[in-house]
Amino acid sequence: MSVAEKHLVRAPVPTPAEVAFLARIAEDEASRTTVLDHYIPRETGFAFSVNRGCVLRITCCDGPQVADLNAFCSTDPSEHFWSGRTRTLQGAHLLVGDRLWSTEPKMRPMFTLIKDTVKHGPLPFNARSHDLIYSRCSERSVALLTGHSGRPNCNDNLRHGLQAFGFDDRFVHDAFNVFMCTGYDENHRLFYLEPEARQDDHVELLAEMDTVVAISACPSDCSGPTTKGLRVNVFRQPYVMKSSKTVGP
Repeated sequence: MSVAEKHLVRAPVPTPAEVAFLARIAEDEASRTTVLDHYIPRETGFAFSVNRGCVLRITCCDGPQVADLNAFCSTDPSEHFWSGRTRTLQGAHLLVGDRLWSTEPKMRPMFTLIKDTVKHGPLPFNARSHDLIYSRCSERSVALLTGHSGRPNCNDNLRHGLQAFGFDDRFVHDAFNVFMCTGYDENHRLFYLEPEARQDDHVELLAEMDTVVAISACPSDCSGPTTKGLRVNVFRQPYVMKSSKTVGP
């Protein structure tokens, strides 16, 4: 065993039965009923509930775009998505079968990525999509980079969306940057590319607990030359809701 292999940290791998169960959920669209179908206009945010066993779909309905995602346990928002722990356990970019993990002390799977229609190709410096490296953009970070204040940003989009649930602005946290394509170069500097996602590409996430989710249609140029809107859907599949199965511990 090499030193690299010895110190590799990974989350528990889903069993073959769990993999088959997740594939069935992703493939069986006929039994779904729509709970939510909402369009998020460019440079705005939106918050909504996703119950355990439901499937959340995020679609680049207008073309390449990045979706910054925050997630909270609906009964205790102090337990929320933890990008750092998820990055440690799953890697810097998420793949189908990977999980989004919550904060301590419970540190539970919140969602499992079950579908990704993006066509992934070889990219410079092994860049990849569905990023956990970058922090969300904010008014201050945009001002530092551009010299312009008051610009639209993900931090404001997320906090405005969460205000509908009565969440304090301080609940906003670093996001799962869905569709964002990132890497680091030979000088270990972070960079991003235009998203690989194309119009109508989407990802699907299976909720492992009752959650409140906020999504920002990122106004940054990481979303491509022109920022665009996003569509979010929440689906219920009866046999999933009744099942006691989860893919988390």
